[in-house]
Amino acid sequence: MILAAGLVLAALVFAPGLGFLSRMLGPSTGNLFALTPTQFAALRETMWLMAGVAALTASIGVSTAWLVSVHEFPLRRAIDIGLVLPLAFPTYLIAYVAVDLLDFFGPVQSAFRAITGYRLANEYYFPSIRSLPGAVILLSLVLMPYVYVPCRILFTRSGRNIVEAARLLGASGWRLFFRIGLPIAKPAILTGVVLALLETLNDIGAVEYLGVSSLSAVIRDLWLNRFDLAGAARLAGLLIAIVVLLLLINPQSRSGIVPRQAERSSSEPRRVPLSAGKAWAATGFCLLPVALGFVIPVLHLVSRAIRYLGALSMDHELLQAVFATVFIALAVSAVVMICGALIAIAQRVTGVFNRVGPLTMLGYATPGTVLVLAIMPVLGTFDDALVGMGLPALFIGAHAAVIYALSARFLGIGTTQAGLALARLPANVDAVARIHGYGDIRLATRIHWPAIQPGLKLGAILVFIDTVKELPATLLLRPLNVETLATRAYAKASAGMFEHGALDSLLIVAISALAAIALSRRN
Repeated sequence: MILAAGLVLAALVFAPGLGFLSRMLGPSTGNLFALTPTQFAALRETMWLMAGVAALTASIGVSTAWLVSVHEFPLRRAIDIGLVLPLAFPTYLIAYVAVDLLDFFGPVQSAFRAITGYRLANEYYFPSIRSLPGAVILLSLVLMPYVYVPCRILFTRSGRNIVEAARLLGASGWRLFFRIGLPIAKPAILTGVVLALLETLNDIGAVEYLGVSSLSAVIRDLWLNRFDLAGAARLAGLLIAIVVLLLLINPQSRSGIVPRQAERSSSEPRRVPLSAGKAWAATGFCLLPVALGFVIPVLHLVSRAIRYLGALSMDHELLQAVFATVFIALAVSAVVMICGALIAIAQRVTGVFNRVGPLTMLGYATPGTVLVLAIMPVLGTFDDALVGMGLPALFIGAHAAVIYALSARFLGIGTTQAGLALARLPANVDAVARIHGYGDIRLATRIHWPAIQPGLKLGAILVFIDTVKELPATLLLRPLNVETLATRAYAKASAGMFEHGALDSLLIVAISALAAIALSRRN
């Protein structure tokens, strides 16, 4: 077991790290330590983007979670599910939809001109969605569930006794929120904000389409357009430094989406009924992010898809893209859960990997472009070895490369979800099993494996959603002549034919939304 867990860590954690170091030490056209003006501007814009996303996701997530958890108002149960659904929208997809809706020839400005009588763009002012503020708003709308879900669970469960006691002492309204709710929610807010920022750093499609210069986009340009792999790797080192700082600020992992303290109580507090005016105001406030982050974009995609189907017929390439997307997502989920369970059980049984295990989260925190830079030398070395032995190459140009890269990226999810499930199993259960003659293998298969099944199922849903939405790694590593739904939608939107990719986009949202609903029910 120790050997198997060590091999998994070596293959999915340490090998990409060595590959990244080899990239950094290669020849480069740039200076090792100095940033060019373009790179410095990208760094500055990335910092502003992160600051805006952090503030807006925290504001929306914690306020809606407080209203849904503590108060009673119309449509509360439906809104509770609806506030998780924006998680199904990839960041790049919400950018395509927003530009299609709000551009000069889009339905919003067209309706505005029809009402006001204006005809030319210079006759009126309309805020541009292709801007840094526009990127902050759009990313926050789809990343808000990262804050909403942990705050919702914390307010409902672990905050139950505190909130009830505060009510008995006379606290209510805004005073109850600012004096009680906000302080107890700080760990959940911090966890959710860090996860949202990691997704922001990983994004390429949305910021590029919205005209925002980010470090991830500059790294991709250095690699693919200037062929400066070492320069791209060195700039990626700066990005990883930012990621490490975020992880140090919040050492909780991806499992933080369900804070540990939130699982201590399953009963819910009595909700405070609001007066008619305040109740409908709360309904409208909570419906706004659902409408902007999910309902309106989905309806727009449906209208575009209907128009697309009326003009063109569905081809077999779309079905192949659906199959490739689901196949890769299921394969990555299976690999991550098996490997994560193996590492978590080895930590429990031997304690050997207690210090090494947290490194598995670094893959999730690493942007997809950077991870591909690190993995390419590993894949090339492995394939060269296979060819030297007279065997065919396995990774480069095959599905195995995508599955390997995404497994390395999401391994931390499997490890932490399995670890949390095992943490609920009392330690004396292991001692009793040892007394009855159970060895490591029998203990792992008979006791630990059944105990971690709930955690593995939750982790598999998270990995499945992230894999379906993943663009950077899939775009750079997919086999030739093989497209996923994400790469098809990205290619058509980049070519100015977003309406032709509406059906692909709608299928991404539909598949992810089904998994997000399952996640909401499990949480």
